[in-house]
Amino acid sequence: MIKIDGLCLEYRDGRQTVPVIENLSLEIQAGESVAILGPSGCGKTSLLYAICGLVKPTAGTIFVDGHPVEHPRPDVALIFQDLGLLPWKTVWKNASLSLELSGSSAPVTPHFDDPAYHKEWQRRKKSLVWAYFWLLLTGAWAAGQRFYLDRPFSAAVYLITLGLDLIAGGFYWNEVRKMIERNPDAPWSTWLWGGGWPQALLFLAVLVLTAELISRLVYDLVTMPQQIRQANALIARQVQYVKPLLDELGLDSSFYDRYPHQLSGGERQRVALARALATHPKVLLMDEPLAALDAFNRERIQELLIQLWRERQLTQVIVTHDVQEAVFLGSRIVVLTERPARIKKIIENPYVGTSRTSEAFYAKVLELRRALS
Repeated sequence: MIKIDGLCLEYRDGRQTVPVIENLSLEIQAGESVAILGPSGCGKTSLLYAICGLVKPTAGTIFVDGHPVEHPRPDVALIFQDLGLLPWKTVWKNASLSLELSGSSAPVTPHFDDPAYHKEWQRRKKSLVWAYFWLLLTGAWAAGQRFYLDRPFSAAVYLITLGLDLIAGGFYWNEVRKMIERNPDAPWSTWLWGGGWPQALLFLAVLVLTAELISRLVYDLVTMPQQIRQANALIARQVQYVKPLLDELGLDSSFYDRYPHQLSGGERQRVALARALATHPKVLLMDEPLAALDAFNRERIQELLIQLWRERQLTQVIVTHDVQEAVFLGSRIVVLTERPARIKKIIENPYVGTSRTSEAFYAKVLELRRALS
């Protein structure tokens, strides 16, 4: 599934080259769970970034499912150490982010047999009537309609453009009034741009900004049905894929509209898991995802990871500093050396996901501690 052959990775710090990974070769079979341990700063995170295509190797090759890794792949999901949840998005929107970025299609008018799914669809789907209402209500900038379609950046651009247009228009009207008072019998062209280059520049600025706002309005009027279809297609996929994941991870509908700062550490971890699994990846990469959790929540999430791995037959790679976590989650444990990282030892672990209190589990923990020493 994952084949790493002679991987070398270097970072440049000005004129200095910092070697991070040196001649690392590793094969990970489909459906295998591999834990990676090593000293801090040895290159474990860089290895994950290289596997998912975020970092280009200096030398060597990486293959995932038989294809060389040249850019990020939709079937490879990565959970960052800080989880990477967007603080301005709700649980629902954070969990749906991977679906939104993937851009694949879905039925526009889905039919959900489950009443809970149907209720969520009815609550979230966009209406063409309401979209036109917001568009006309907000006038030439159409910011409200953009917010309605969950496009806050585009709405902000509308608002900024409108603000600049009003500011430039105010200055320009002041110049026109001066020209009229100074020479009331002058032709209209003199009033409009006869005050020299400052007035001419203001005239052009107002003309360009107003034309931009009007063109946006006309564009939205014409393309509104298509925009609503696209928005509803995304919502249909969210209801179909994200809702069952959130429910399975213990985040029911009462959590959907909460923000990350309103969640506990374990709940934020579950949202990150839902986002990673929403596109049904074949490979799940995790960079110390449980480091910030207390012992109780860490063990609960570890149990959840094992359950998801077994149910979904994922190929799983987890970077950790916790020896017991590595034994519990890794069917193989890869121990790395100091930077530049090389493989020091690979330990087979038949006790993955077994009881943490068994003698065999603790024997494997002791074996791993000896390998790290």
